[in-house]
Amino acid sequence: MNPSCPNDPARSTDPDPIPPITEKQLAHLWQRRAARHRAFHTETGARVRVLYPGRPGVTAGPDFRNALLMVEGQGLVQGDVEVHLRQRDWQSHGHDRDPNYNGVVLHVALESHPEPSRTDGGGSPPLVNLTDLLTDAPAEDNNGDEVRSQLWQSLAQHGYRRPERPEQMAALLNRAGDARFLSHSSRLGMLMSAQPPEQTLWESICDALGYRHNRHPFLMLATAAPCAVLSAAALRTPETQRETALTLWLLRLAGFESGPVPAGLGPPLDSKAWRLFRVRPPNHPRRRIPGAAALIARFCESGLTAGLSAAASAGDPKALTKALTVAAGDGKPAPIGTGRAQDIAVNAVLPFLHAHRTLAGDYAGAERMLELYRRYGPLSDNEITRELAAALQEPAWGRVPNNARRQQGLVHLQRLLAGATPEI
Repeated sequence: MNPSCPNDPARSTDPDPIPPITEKQLAHLWQRRAARHRAFHTETGARVRVLYPGRPGVTAGPDFRNALLMVEGQGLVQGDVEVHLRQRDWQSHGHDRDPNYNGVVLHVALESHPEPSRTDGGGSPPLVNLTDLLTDAPAEDNNGDEVRSQLWQSLAQHGYRRPERPEQMAALLNRAGDARFLSHSSRLGMLMSAQPPEQTLWESICDALGYRHNRHPFLMLATAAPCAVLSAAALRTPETQRETALTLWLLRLAGFESGPVPAGLGPPLDSKAWRLFRVRPPNHPRRRIPGAAALIARFCESGLTAGLSAAASAGDPKALTKALTVAAGDGKPAPIGTGRAQDIAVNAVLPFLHAHRTLAGDYAGAERMLELYRRYGPLSDNEITRELAAALQEPAWGRVPNNARRQQGLVHLQRLLAGATPEI
């Protein structure tokens, strides 16, 4: 809960009396019951079904993060949810002046007000009245079937028709996963027509290291620190000092440290460009940047493209994952652990190598990169893809998206449902 929001129960002397409940209790009801309700309605009458109520916030900012909603007229919507007793609390708590609330896609309250909620970025999240949430009545048993039907009706417009058996679901996710991989490859191929392949691969790796919150500043860092310049500077440094020197240069260019860097690098970023609030320690840029430095040091002689291409040519996911893993000593968390290395391989390196070999006319080699991608086991999961998988498939089917290819297919379907560009 946002600590600035009051938790005292509403009093009967209030000009707009509401049930005696605290905001904290209302948020708890949202978390437990929202997905069980057949549907809510916004103040304009649009129907809203909750697939996933969101992950509870722990400090300042929206009460729930990354909720997954089906909104009439919009389709799948992903974003934050803010809970209040009264709609006007949005403004009285200062959310209209706080950019942390720009990602709110739904404002929920027990009492509405004619003046709409406004975000600092100029948005106006719709309001849903939660009065029905106070009852103990469960949703109809067919709620899941109705949501599932609506989701598949939307996906059918993109050529993905509702499967009737788990093996059909598996085949559909395989097809969607390949579509995501090939769209990544196509985008990277276009980038290579405008810049050196080595820089394209470096930017793709940095993008993957940025995870969700810091992708853009990591790409800015890759631009401020071109791969060719970094590698040349590393080669002028004694081998035993390369990784330490590269880490320091990148931290300075990221704005976290001060001091000189080799010619051709810069200018440094403003440290405020990084989002550090609510970033899990393993994903903090100060931990990921040494991982990027270690990869440059590891492949500065052969080059990133040649080094990672050789690792991929073994045809074994473990070999490529090992080439991308950066361990840490003294029992500290790894700058790039096995899980993140697998994500980088699937989302960045293999699509790049597929595009690189396709541009070179090595179509058999490109096909081998696609096959290697298909051999990767399951990647780290998240609440959103788990909830979407549960919403799309029949409960008795078990865990169908059980490898990287099918998980990527689920992400592709999620992007289609949300109306976003699938390849991003």
